[in-house]
Amino acid sequence: CVQETGINAEYMGQFVSISYDFNYEQKEAKAKAERLNYLQELQELLNDQNNVINLVIPHLDLVIEMIEKNIFRPLPVLRKANGPSEVGMEEDEVLTDPAWPHLQPVYEFFLQLIVNEACDVKSLKVFITHNFIQMFLELFDAEEPREREYLKNILHRLYAKLVPRRKMIRKAITDSFYTLIHENFKFNGAAELLDILASIISGFAVPLREEHVYFFKTVIIPSHKVQTCHLYHEQLLRCSMLFLSKDPQLAIHLVDGLLRYWPFANSAKEVMFLSELLEVLEVCDITKLEPLIPKLFKRLVKCIAGPHLQVADRAMCFFENDYFLSILKTYKNFTFPLLVPVIAKIADTHWHKILQESLNALKTILKEIDYNAYERALNSKDSKCLYLVQDQKELKKERIKLDEKWKALTRLAQQKNPNFKEPIIPYCDTHIVGKNNGLDLSLIHI
Repeated sequence: CVQETGINAEYMGQFVSISYDFNYEQKEAKAKAERLNYLQELQELLNDQNNVINLVIPHLDLVIEMIEKNIFRPLPVLRKANGPSEVGMEEDEVLTDPAWPHLQPVYEFFLQLIVNEACDVKSLKVFITHNFIQMFLELFDAEEPREREYLKNILHRLYAKLVPRRKMIRKAITDSFYTLIHENFKFNGAAELLDILASIISGFAVPLREEHVYFFKTVIIPSHKVQTCHLYHEQLLRCSMLFLSKDPQLAIHLVDGLLRYWPFANSAKEVMFLSELLEVLEVCDITKLEPLIPKLFKRLVKCIAGPHLQVADRAMCFFENDYFLSILKTYKNFTFPLLVPVIAKIADTHWHKILQESLNALKTILKEIDYNAYERALNSKDSKCLYLVQDQKELKKERIKLDEKWKALTRLAQQKNPNFKEPIIPYCDTHIVGKNNGLDLSLIHI
């Protein structure tokens, strides 16, 4: 009976390895239905340990081959059924793969096989090679979220079970993130891989090994600069904070990375960065922050003085944090000249009433910290950030003066050298870049 079941199991494994076109439901419908039944029967084999020991494990090579033939495939490009959404509308519709009902049983079988006690490390590790892991990680780019969830659970179980393969798996995941950061800039499974990494990081011993610190500096920090970072920022933040819980000294590197990779023309991402920055600053040693203070406060001043309300409001939340205020007090010789002139200016002129009230409250806080330093900074004429809140009409007049000076120099150069050609300057009214981008000279600061 066992022998007969073994022959049937082998036949079923060969049958379910046959590829079908799942984009058309009616095409080969009978064979597809029969295939699903065989997959169900294969799953039921795992419910009996005798079957696993006598049938599955001896034929593990055929089983893994069957799994590979089913899941390793070119990933489909999924399209929404109702076409592209309108501009500005949120895309809540989940993309589904028509082949998923036929893939799900294979993934479930693989998952149950890995967690089965009869499937030991010695038997399994032979088939989990570098090539297998590499191809498996490529599947994380699938658009089907249910597939990515199965992939995450399977890879996590493999990492937990196959101790000899852990370093290889970590290396392969690292390579996937290098590709995301430096080449592709989009990877659908980044959030799932970061979930796995969070579990791995939480198990790191203290003090951290050099390879783990290197991973933090070359993968976790640069992952913030990816354009699609908002899709996995929650998981990335969790990994970052887990590293900082293991080694708080890494917080300085993360603050520096956030300031270096600060988003340009992406207000939603700026809000995320501000939230993370405040959380990371609370871990920092104040005495180690000095080299970053000018860059940090210049960025905050730009956020507060910027045109986007949510960004400005999130930046103002920094001054409600006691630890941040202690940083402000410690380095007041650096921070007051940057902050005070701008805050004093926009506290009287800001267009939003609630934020204006917050700015006036901040003025009071700064005066209470050190009134004399506040007055000195307010009366200083060489503030590096005051241009952010200067009157646009005055800036335009200054710009016109500079342009006239440049034209005079050009005329003088043409008198000296008749062959002199005036250089093409991009950001001006007479240049195509300026015309097409709608740039105004009053917004250009030199």
